[in-house]
Amino acid sequence: MSQKDEKSTAQQIDLTDAYAIKTPEDSRRLYATWAESYNETFIEANKYVYPHRVAELFVENVPNSGFEDVIDIGCGTGAVGTYLAKLRPELSIDGFDISPEMLTQAAQTRRLDNSPVYSNLQEVDLTSALPNKTYSAMISAGTFTHGHLGPETLLRIFDLVRISGWFVIGINAEHYKAHGFAETMQTAIFAEIISEPKVYVVDIYEPTSPHYGDKANICIFHRRKPVS
Repeated sequence: MSQKDEKSTAQQIDLTDAYAIKTPEDSRRLYATWAESYNETFIEANKYVYPHRVAELFVENVPNSGFEDVIDIGCGTGAVGTYLAKLRPELSIDGFDISPEMLTQAAQTRRLDNSPVYSNLQEVDLTSALPNKTYSAMISAGTFTHGHLGPETLLRIFDLVRISGWFVIGINAEHYKAHGFAETMQTAIFAEIISEPKVYVVDIYEPTSPHYGDKANICIFHRRKPVS
């Protein structure tokens, strides 16, 4: 396929394609094509404000001392990390994503002082083996949604955050209801793995977006005990 054809294909990719993903390999194929134009053809074109709101709620809820390192899971091209770095410039942010092409874009993001947004970026399939590292906090926007990750993966990644660490996790509201996220969280709360979440319902897109009306539940909680 020529560069012209690849560009044309990327411009035709939309939310329907993202929601149709079934497997990790589907994700890799989609974002390999979409990564270079993703900020323009998805974030800007659809007035996607979700990452900004997740970052704001992180700052409003997570203490500004004692939490120095953050993992951005499903970091994509780096939207939520970029906003968070502006609001909390003292934080060291790492990023995980299944797509090396998206990570290439995230590596180009810069803080206000022109240093990289991300200290480390790593290709990770969150449904498979996880890196042997823990963080003070976790943030995520757009990873738990149709065609992407479900509640079973959310339960697996609790161990990426240290005891007493924080989670600020956005979950598409329809996906949350359809796939039993509330029940999974209640099980983890009962087992004292996590605290009772504070849930904010937010718009994913601006009012002028063709997708305006889509909502997300941003769940904020802290880690209590290891997953047994």
